[in-house]
Amino acid sequence: MERLLQMLGILAVLYAMYALSLKKWDYATEAKRQERRTLLKTKGVSNTFYFIHAGTLFLLNVFSGGLFTFYWLYRQWTAVPHGFRRLNAQPLPHGAFLRTVGGFITFFELNAIICRTCEYMRHKPPLPPWAWGTMWLGGLIGAIAAPGWTEKLIGYALFCAAPAVLQKRLNALPAEKILPTPKPKECFAAAAALGCALGMIALFRILL
Repeated sequence: MERLLQMLGILAVLYAMYALSLKKWDYATEAKRQERRTLLKTKGVSNTFYFIHAGTLFLLNVFSGGLFTFYWLYRQWTAVPHGFRRLNAQPLPHGAFLRTVGGFITFFELNAIICRTCEYMRHKPPLPPWAWGTMWLGGLIGAIAAPGWTEKLIGYALFCAAPAVLQKRLNALPAEKILPTPKPKECFAAAAALGCALGMIALFRILL
């Protein structure tokens, strides 16, 4: 119970830091608006993303040991570079495969692009990269290393939920509704991810 309260306390602190540091659009003057938009375009925004229902993404993550996230990352990094734009016209380096392999790092970059794009289009952005990235990685560590099952489940829920929350913000951008029914490729990817997760668990037990 003590560890559960500690985890909840950490989440509360992260949210408080986000609320205190959140920079909202300043509509006081046209110059302020243009200055902010120029900054966002300098860092880079994208008009192409991979869309999937946020609830479907969460469930596929839950039933695949959280590894469906890497399929989601691959699809995002396949789509994002096609619509990525910044003022110096420099494209995103590296391909979708390398970015997926380095998913524990590129997750933060994807989060940043989503935040900038949502703000640029005057939609509510998700939490900044350091917040959701910390929750995502912290959730994984908690799911593996936490001593109690309650803490493990909370960590696993955070690990699976972080990508879904980002996707929910993305799904507010297009006008069309995102259907909850998963595509055949997504079902196959989730099944393959579950097989990989079970294989890693079996290998871990054999090595121990």
